[in-house]
Amino acid sequence: MEELIEKIQQGDELAFKQLTQSIENDLYRVARTRLKDDDDIKDAIQNTMMYIYRHSKKIKDREYFKTWMIRILINECNKIYNLNKKNQKLFDKLVIDTGFISYDNSIQSTNDKINFETIIDKLSYEERIVITLHFNSQYSCSQISKILHTNINTVKSRLTRGTNKLKKFYKEVTFNEK
Repeated sequence: MEELIEKIQQGDELAFKQLTQSIENDLYRVARTRLKDDDDIKDAIQNTMMYIYRHSKKIKDREYFKTWMIRILINECNKIYNLNKKNQKLFDKLVIDTGFISYDNSIQSTNDKINFETIIDKLSYEERIVITLHFNSQYSCSQISKILHTNINTVKSRLTRGTNKLKKFYKEVTFNEK
């Protein structure tokens, strides 16, 4: 990976494309912890890639390149999340002011396929991001603490708490299916 990073820093577009393709799934999983809409996720990843391409020469220690990318992605996701939240508040205010009320009658049956993403959505953002970085992207607790700028003990407690909640949710789901 360090050879690719060196080529990218020299302006090699093909190397950048190779790097992007090699980490695309990791970036998607990280973005999915904060954002639910696929279009928002794609926007966050695209904004991250553009930023990285323009500023790749700034990184001095190539071993932290991926960590740097994930940190930028998390910041992009937070920007989009906050913008969506602000827009939702404006929409809610409009609905209340105009008297328009809509009801969402979508009820998920117990026969629907339950997957990891459905269950992990029940966790807080802090727990989701730590679990995704640890289990999906294979980062250690110390690496996650650097990415999130958080104390390592906080990372460990979020990981433990989130894992315990996932176990509990999974047991509930399997019990209800029987």
